[in-house]
Amino acid sequence: MTVNAKMGRLVPGPSQGSLFAAGGEADTKVPRLPAARPVVVVTAGRIEYAARCPQCRDWHRHVSLGEKRAPCGAVYELQPRRGRVA
Repeated sequence: MTVNAKMGRLVPGPSQGSLFAAGGEADTKVPRLPAARPVVVVTAGRIEYAARCPQCRDWHRHVSLGEKRAPCGAVYELQPRRGRVA
């Protein structure tokens, strides 16, 4: 018998069996951020992303993708638009 088998699980939390036991649904609900699909704005010095805010519906500009906090206080995720399929 190995050392890990004798000691049991060292990491607390849900196991893979409990995560996928209910037909692929996880036991815990992860809050999802609203998504915004930006348009690319090419300026003289860098590439920026302009997106319509899900909260105030105004346009905000960012310099990268990912989780963002807008000037109005909204938190959302800038996701890239899906590329064209050949």
